[in-house]
Amino acid sequence: MFDKWQQWDVNPIPEGRYNIKRVKGELPEMESTKQLVKLIAGIYQPNMKVLDVGCNVGHYLSGIRKKFPNLDYTGVDAYDYYIDSAQQAFANDPLAKFAVKDIFKSLFPKNKFDIVYCCNVLLHLPDFRKPITNLLESTKKVCFVRTLLSDHTNIVKSPTEEEYDEDGNPLNYWYFNTWNKNYFIDFIEKLGWKTELIPDEFDPTTIQKEFENIKTDNEDKGTRVINNIQVIENVLCNWVWAKITPHQ
Repeated sequence: MFDKWQQWDVNPIPEGRYNIKRVKGELPEMESTKQLVKLIAGIYQPNMKVLDVGCNVGHYLSGIRKKFPNLDYTGVDAYDYYIDSAQQAFANDPLAKFAVKDIFKSLFPKNKFDIVYCCNVLLHLPDFRKPITNLLESTKKVCFVRTLLSDHTNIVKSPTEEEYDEDGNPLNYWYFNTWNKNYFIDFIEKLGWKTELIPDEFDPTTIQKEFENIKTDNEDKGTRVINNIQVIENVLCNWVWAKITPHQ
């Protein structure tokens, strides 16, 4: 039985259909992929192992491969549909491995990765603390997290349909949570790690064109741009990259 917020378990196709087109080269890579590649390039050395948590269909790997054709990559996601799609898409890539893993459970505690990244996942979870703990448990050198952080915490349940229980709670919904950045950093500090926040970089014109011209239905519209700020439905997206490294 899935939790009410786990809509990807019920209907994984909307979230994956545009991403698989990116893998196939039918759509351009995401703006966040471009920045992730730059972040990895700043620390990557030959023979490092990379873990992608919440990999979906492996679309970030497509951008990474252009810069690092020999990078040792492992992608994990909680949902079979995405992992099956990724394995098919990268069947001819001997350095890419995929597995079903739940971010709320221990990932690879005995097999740490030099670089771990988790992009656009934490905002969709009911809490970030256990997932962050599990990410860092598998990290040797650096963990990159892209999520929504600001001066205030906002817990947002966005209904996927207009059906509610007797208390007015949506029966099925997505989370679009923004966490207080100081609370986020303090939690990581208590785990023995330090955090550097890096501003999100994106071309607003590219994102708006995709919203208007490619994602033409209401099932997965993605983000639009208003006054140079990304917006998902009615949520202002304070995207931030957290670079998390162990205290020396």
